[in-house]
Amino acid sequence: MHSIDTGIVVVFLGLMLWQGLRQKAASGSGEQYLLGGRMLTLPAFVATTVSTWYGGILGVGEYTYLYGISNWLVFGVPYYAGAVLFALLLSRRARQGESLSIPHRFEKTYGNRAGKIAAVLIFLTTIPGAYMLIMGILGAQVFGVGETAGIVASAVFVVVYLWRGGFRAVVRTDALQIALMFGGFVLLSAFLLMTYGLSPLEQLPPQHFSATGGQSIGSILVWYVIALSTLAEPNFFQRCFAAKTPQIARNGLLISVFCWLCFDAMTTLCGLYARALIPDLSNALYAFPELAKHVLPIGLTGIFFTGLFATVLSTLDSNLFTTATTFGRDLWKGTEDSRTKQKTRIGLIVGAFAASCIAMASGSVVQIWKMFGSISAASLLIPILSSYYPRLRMSEKGAVMVMIGGSVSTFVWYVTKWLSGRYLLGLEPLFVGLAVSGICFVIDRMMVRINRKP
Repeated sequence: MHSIDTGIVVVFLGLMLWQGLRQKAASGSGEQYLLGGRMLTLPAFVATTVSTWYGGILGVGEYTYLYGISNWLVFGVPYYAGAVLFALLLSRRARQGESLSIPHRFEKTYGNRAGKIAAVLIFLTTIPGAYMLIMGILGAQVFGVGETAGIVASAVFVVVYLWRGGFRAVVRTDALQIALMFGGFVLLSAFLLMTYGLSPLEQLPPQHFSATGGQSIGSILVWYVIALSTLAEPNFFQRCFAAKTPQIARNGLLISVFCWLCFDAMTTLCGLYARALIPDLSNALYAFPELAKHVLPIGLTGIFFTGLFATVLSTLDSNLFTTATTFGRDLWKGTEDSRTKQKTRIGLIVGAFAASCIAMASGSVVQIWKMFGSISAASLLIPILSSYYPRLRMSEKGAVMVMIGGSVSTFVWYVTKWLSGRYLLGLEPLFVGLAVSGICFVIDRMMVRINRKP
């Protein structure tokens, strides 16, 4: 990249660091550091929720480049539905429950053992390996360093600006990041339409305009089931826990869905242009960065890249902070409120190290999403719904069995593909995990009813 474009990105990163470091956790209490005192207003709620949802921006470009408009039908529509369901079914209950985290909710509902198992699962599934990988790729594109160096530098950078302010640092930086992420794609979309019109899109393969993008129906449906993990999304719960009122939590999520729809329209359009204008791209993960360098002039390229960095950082810091919260508040036994901040900061380092290792070991953002999203949905969806709806309430043993059965069976199915090259019985891991969780749930409900009989 030209030095002017690189300089623009450096200025943005400097602003992020300054914005994060200037925040203070208002007091030494755990609630202040983890949830900002539960004072999140509607604009702040929308800004942090919308920006947090889109960290896998290069994965979106990868999927659109390969499969066309099915990107919107896979990564858009089902997640809108999941977010609306969350807003209608869980947002008010989550805020009124006064919990600090999902494992904390499980502790109050199912006991300490279930809380610890939930903490392990959430810690593992929120480690932001995919987003650390994207930061490494962007670092390589902008600064000419290796991806490994970019990953390590990103890990240090995010830990530094989260260290001081905690959740408040996340929210404050998200306010700037949402403006840049939308601004970057408005810029690129407008430039493409004004410069090239729609004629390049006529050259795309026909399957790029089909609902499946040339894939099997099964491979599409699995993402619709994975979207149910939205109902167990730790970042959604964290923002609802931090909202000033239950109404802000509900309305903020509904407004966020509209914002996501608009952003998806732009990213899908840009992904189609990338395939049309750069048809021989060796790695589809580079679709958006290469498209920007291919079409935008000096200066505008740097502005677009700040939008990419902002999009990724907004999710990377949120997920890393959730991972750290789970480590410091829920995994570390004997945590006192006065020491929660200290232990969460240690969790930042642990989570950043784990995310860096995952990023270095994997080459596909989409595959990281798919595996961790499947494990999360299979193991946590039923227990979370059960915890907020008394009629569905399980026993403590039942909740433990659902989480263990769902997560282990899902992971075992992934292992069969690593060993043999295909899934056992040709079934997607998520379907197996949800089936096992459902069976455990039904058995537990039957046992509860039997034990209640005189």
